[in-house]
Amino acid sequence: MNERQRYMKGLLIASTGVAVLSFDALLIRLSGTAGFTAVFYRSLFTMISMSILFFTIRGKKSMSLIRQGGRAMVISGLMWGLSGAGFTLGIQMAGVANTLVMISLAPLFAAAFSFVFYREKVHFSTIIAALVAIGGIWFIYHKGFKDLNTLGLFFALFTPAFLGSNLAFLRRHESISRMPIIIIGGISGALIALAGSGGKVGTSLESILPLMVLGLVVIPFAQMMISTGVKYIHAPEAALINSSETVLGVLYVWLFLREAPSADMMIGGFIVLAAISINSVYQARKNTYASAPSSPEV
Repeated sequence: MNERQRYMKGLLIASTGVAVLSFDALLIRLSGTAGFTAVFYRSLFTMISMSILFFTIRGKKSMSLIRQGGRAMVISGLMWGLSGAGFTLGIQMAGVANTLVMISLAPLFAAAFSFVFYREKVHFSTIIAALVAIGGIWFIYHKGFKDLNTLGLFFALFTPAFLGSNLAFLRRHESISRMPIIIIGGISGALIALAGSGGKVGTSLESILPLMVLGLVVIPFAQMMISTGVKYIHAPEAALINSSETVLGVLYVWLFLREAPSADMMIGGFIVLAAISINSVYQARKNTYASAPSSPEV
C-alpha cells in the first residue's frame, strides 16, 4: 500500500466514524435528556457494549492485551471520558454557541500536542483548513455568543484539549488495543456523570431507549473508527474531520425531525465542509504524505 492509498484509507475510516458519531445530537434530542443524565447513560451503554464485544472476540487474550496497554491505555481512556464530560460542562458553564466553537479548536490542540511531545510535523494546509473551519463554525453560532467568565472558558476548552491531545496520543501508541480504551472511557464518563449529578440520573424508559442506541452502537463504532483512522492520517487531520460533526449533526436533525437549518447554518456549514474537503483532496494528491509505522490491534 503506497502513501496515497494509506491516506485515503485513513480518511475513509475517520470520516465514517465521524458520520456515525454525528447521530449523537439527534439521539440525545429524541431522548429528551441532557447534561449529566445523557452522559451517564451513553457512557454506561458504551462500556457494556464494548466490554461484551472485546471479551467475546479476544477471549483468553483479553487480559494480556489489557496488561500490554498498561498506563498508556488508561490515560487514553480517561481522555475519552474527560472530553465527553467536558462537553456537558462546557454547555452548562459557557453556553452552546461558545462551546461548539471552542470544540473546533481540537485540530490546533492535536497539532500542538503532536509537535511538542512527538516532534511530528503538521502540514501547513491542515492548519489553514482548521482555521477556516473554526471561522465557519463561528459564523454558524456567532449570534448565540455570551460573555465568558474564567470558569466557563476553562470548561469550554476542556473538550477540544482532551480530544485533540488524545488523537495525537493514540497515533503515537498505535499498538494498543482500541477496545479497552473505549471501555475505560465509558467507565470514566459514567463515574464523572454520577459525581457531577450527585447520583441523580434517573429517567424514563422512553428516554433511555435512544441513549441505548447511542451507547450500544453509535459511540463504540465511531470511537473505534476515529481512533483507528489516526494510524493512517495525522491527528490534526482526524480532529479536523471531526469538526464536520457539528454540521452533520444539524443535517440529521433536519432530515429526521424536519427542523430546517438557518441561513447562517447553511453558509457556515458549507465553509466547514469545503475546508475539510479541499484539504483532504490536497493531501491525497501529495506524494510525500507521512505514514504511520505499525497497525493497531483492535
